[in-house]
Amino acid sequence: MADRTALVRCDDAAVADAVVARLTADGLRVTAVGPAADPDGAVAGAVGDGALHALVCAVGRPSPGPFPGSDPARWYADVMACLTPAFRLARAAAPALRRSGAGRLVFLGSGWTTADRPQTTADAAVQGALVALTKTLARDLGPDAVTVNEVVTDPGAPPSPAVVAAAVSYLCGDAAGSVVGQLLTLGRGGPLRP
Repeated sequence: MADRTALVRCDDAAVADAVVARLTADGLRVTAVGPAADPDGAVAGAVGDGALHALVCAVGRPSPGPFPGSDPARWYADVMACLTPAFRLARAAAPALRRSGAGRLVFLGSGWTTADRPQTTADAAVQGALVALTKTLARDLGPDAVTVNEVVTDPGAPPSPAVVAAAVSYLCGDAAGSVVGQLLTLGRGGPLRP
């Protein structure tokens, strides 16, 4: 597995460090990039013209705020500022993931958990879009043997970085080759959502 490559983009330094350490221990050559990284440059830097075996991409969260009276342009800009980097990185990585023959794309988000909190309409829009992106990319990339899944954490009760890294490791490994388009929710349970 020494020739297997991974690219990790995560704003939370502790989670990024844990994921990089775990994937490295799993035998992948890992490149970590920051939130401002150019997607095409990040992929090229990680693999050149070769294959990418795993992409792990965290999706940001807009600041909470009331919906009534909010500036529509600001609300939309906040949503797009969180979604666009993940979309662009997944799009840039897709050809290299397809070349691997068993690519893994893992998003890190909070699923539907934000919908239960006040003043989170922008965040819920981001996370709902990420759920849809996960499921539709799984359908679109699945024929090329690329699995797409999301690790879901509740921002109100986040698991340790090591727990997140273990979930990412599982989804990037051979054992999860038939786990496709799923939300792997970490935590102690709670309301079930689609």
